[in-house]
Amino acid sequence: MEITERVAAFRDLLGPPPDAVPAVDWAAVEAWLEVPLPADYKALVSAYGPVEIGGGPAAIRLHTPCVSADGRYDYGAWVVETHRHSSIRPGMFTRERRRFLPEEGGLLALATTAGGDHLFWDTSVSDDPDAWPVVLLTTSIAVGEAEPWVSYEAPLLDVLSAAARDGVAVRAWAPLAGAGPWAPPPRGTYVDARQHAALTEGEGLAAVTALIPPPLTPHLGTGTWEQVFTRLGTRLPADFTALTERYGAGNWSWWLDMPAPLDLEGRCGLAADAEEMLEGYRALREAHPEYYPLPAWPEPGGFLPFASTIDGDVIGWCTEGEPDQWRVAVNPRHADQGPPLPGNFTGTLLNWLRGDGPGTAGFPGLRPDQDPLEHMFFEPFAARGTG
Repeated sequence: MEITERVAAFRDLLGPPPDAVPAVDWAAVEAWLEVPLPADYKALVSAYGPVEIGGGPAAIRLHTPCVSADGRYDYGAWVVETHRHSSIRPGMFTRERRRFLPEEGGLLALATTAGGDHLFWDTSVSDDPDAWPVVLLTTSIAVGEAEPWVSYEAPLLDVLSAAARDGVAVRAWAPLAGAGPWAPPPRGTYVDARQHAALTEGEGLAAVTALIPPPLTPHLGTGTWEQVFTRLGTRLPADFTALTERYGAGNWSWWLDMPAPLDLEGRCGLAADAEEMLEGYRALREAHPEYYPLPAWPEPGGFLPFASTIDGDVIGWCTEGEPDQWRVAVNPRHADQGPPLPGNFTGTLLNWLRGDGPGTAGFPGLRPDQDPLEHMFFEPFAARGTG
């Protein structure tokens, strides 16, 4: 069966598009990518736009050439950031290095799953884009479990057909509802110019989100901040609540784990994590007060933890004054606890992402010759058992 016939049959299976479809100038897109794109992808995107196909964590979210209504998603910037992140992440799991476009024969990002995995075409297989198989980079394995790369050895339409059989056929993807057309940037300019500028310009949450784009669907939890405040016995700094609302649960640069801020069920949320870490800190301080100079919350000026690292460090606040005056404090696993850092969490995080050493004691640094954009990223954690 020809591709046009197979696409037509698949469209009959999916039904009509659930939302308005942004126009795509395919000639401009392919000229910017410097490769032609598979016919099935172009036909489906022209018919459906950025939609979610299938159900559950394996549902496939097509990333298409468009710009979201709120400006948070730009196709070109997404491709560049996904390739950058995906060249960093597998280093924790495998020595196999995969190439990404614009390297010749590199992988080309095309979609994500509801569970946070990335899908690519393998352009090295053939000069014919219709023969490119889909490759998946999974984000749901732990170190030592398995290889992160999975080859479906099948073109996109076959992969989408399997996804459609597993659940809901097609639905609008809320973050890209009402998206508009995407225009490639002028030659010689950074498609991710905002990120490059944010290495040195701006402050606070605006600079963090420009430097490291937040997920379109952050995992927050189903509670409220008031419930979290009540459980912890205090309000939290406004800069922290604003930042965690944008990013949700996830990992910063394979070091800093952030729990779901509003998850009040089980042991996976901010409140439960803080309580568990605080209990451990309190026990350590009682046994060895000389190594833990800060009292434990809710004592005045006490240490209130909120995050942990892969090295077993605990990140928290020194709760002196009102919450918006709290400074970041680090309780390192393999060193003595030092004094609180000079700034709030958002400022400390920004300085760390930029590779600025001052004011980030206890956070791992970069060498002067390392490009922060090639080492710093945020990987969201998906809600368990959800799509």
